[in-house]
Amino acid sequence: MLKTAPSDGAPSIAVPSAERLNYRERFSRWRYHHRHPFEGWLILAPILFYYSVFFFIPVISSLLLSFTKWSGLSGSPEWIGLANYQRFLGDPMYRQVLFNTALFAVSILVLQTALGFLIALMLNTKVQGRGWYRAAWYVPTLTTAAIMAQVAFVFISPTDGVINTVLRGLGHPGVIFYMQVEWMRAIIVIYSVWRGVGGAMILYLAALQGIHPELYEAAQVDGASGPQLLRYITLPLLTPMTIFVLVTGIIGTAQVFEAVMFMSKGGPGNQTNVIMLQIYQDAFANASLGMASAGAMLLGLLLLAFSLFNIRIMSRGRVGE
Repeated sequence: MLKTAPSDGAPSIAVPSAERLNYRERFSRWRYHHRHPFEGWLILAPILFYYSVFFFIPVISSLLLSFTKWSGLSGSPEWIGLANYQRFLGDPMYRQVLFNTALFAVSILVLQTALGFLIALMLNTKVQGRGWYRAAWYVPTLTTAAIMAQVAFVFISPTDGVINTVLRGLGHPGVIFYMQVEWMRAIIVIYSVWRGVGGAMILYLAALQGIHPELYEAAQVDGASGPQLLRYITLPLLTPMTIFVLVTGIIGTAQVFEAVMFMSKGGPGNQTNVIMLQIYQDAFANASLGMASAGAMLLGLLLLAFSLFNIRIMSRGRVGE
């Protein structure tokens, strides 16, 4: 059937009726009118498939498993409600794990941020071999954590470690670091700061180079001293970057794992155990996927809260504005 399109004084044009179009013609018209959204979804399809398989489905599965009791080896999951979460928050052993995680996260974050800022200040000046110094501080960040842990083990080994060798050479008895809580906590913090300070240094260095030199020159003309330049110009302009370093830093330090796994195994007496290592032990050593999933969910909620806080803070302004 043909429909005649009305017009004022113009010859009528025969337009094919939509009812007589076949499936291919209808699809061609629909694709033409929706070509931009269609092409966009077509481009996003592989990415959405990847995130669905490796992110959304595992997260949902882990959330469901956190309400069950299951070894992961035999049988089927048994629904127990919030029992895993109640145990994680009420059991003294798990509370110790949470305390250790918070202690390491805060200690590493404070030292890492302060040291990264000081190194960035020094490397922002005209120093001979500045590029080599920057690379030297940043290389530990790029190196595999297992390799760096083995390097640290060379220093603290109770038999042939560098530190004990020097102590014995000076006539002092060796120290078994693995048996002393304070020493192991200090070693884990020092190792983590050494490995992560390069990232904070690079971020601060980029922010410092974004500050216009004219601001310092104008302040120096008015008689400002070095400490005054730091207090009234550098620190205020670095506030957005400092917030970014702190928030992203706490997300990273809350997931400390390699140092504890390769150096202390959570000992002595569970005093250096952290939530990431406990999740690993619950899943693969204790055959308790429910507890491991509950710990992962708690850690994920904590990191999500810090991420949302970071997005809110960083949306208020950019470095250098």
